[in-house]
Amino acid sequence: MRVTTSKSKNSESFYITRSYVGANGKTTSTTVRKLGSLKYLSDMLGTDRDGVMVWAKEQARIETENYNKET
Repeated sequence: MRVTTSKSKNSESFYITRSYVGANGKTTSTTVRKLGSLKYLSDMLGTDRDGVMVWAKEQARIETENYNKET
């Protein structure tokens, strides 16, 4: 799983996505969890964008471990 960001004019949002090969043989991805906006996460964690990205990557690693345990 990986962290993706979506930027708009006024904000940036962080998501955890999972990529996989579908039944038709094409690669696709799905959003596993929305982490929140940059402003919300910066306030919650008390850090800047780089700190939020480090935290988000750690969350993606945890989600990957949980997914691997389930399958």
